[in-house]
Amino acid sequence: MARVPLPTRDEFPESHRDAYDRMVRERGDPTPHVFLALANMPNLLDALLTFTREMRHGAVLDARYRELGIMMTAHVARSAYEFEHHWNHAVRAGVRREQLEALDHFETSPLFDVRERAVLRYAAEATSAIEVTDATWSGLTDAFTVREAMDLVMAVAWYNAVARINGPLRIANEPWFRRV
Repeated sequence: MARVPLPTRDEFPESHRDAYDRMVRERGDPTPHVFLALANMPNLLDALLTFTREMRHGAVLDARYRELGIMMTAHVARSAYEFEHHWNHAVRAGVRREQLEALDHFETSPLFDVRERAVLRYAAEATSAIEVTDATWSGLTDAFTVREAMDLVMAVAWYNAVARINGPLRIANEPWFRRV
């Protein structure tokens, strides 16, 4: 059970109800627990929705690579909630299930190509060590434009933040959630 309330619309401050309604509209009804937990900061909810929407819809990096990076971030950070939820996003973006099951062996697995390995190496290293080696950065920027690499940098950074929100708050999967 989450350590913070997951507010309903009626419990949400009236002065910020537009943001709550936007959250439900953009994130679904029922709304994922992570967003309900973040709604405990009503003054930041609208800005967080704008930020996360722009990260998804304003990105130039192909969603498949972004989701691979997010999955590796969740895996290394041991964020079960994000790993489960982004499994579905990754599959919908074109990542193969076999790849998701082989994340521990991405460096040697024939399931991954050079670009996918560059994404996974960056996400793993940035999550576990924060700094990345010159070789890892060069591998990423050899495989992607600087703009694409920056999309990955932001996605990995954000999902590291989300892991550090979900863990302490004990955000759990919703009763309705199912992995595809």
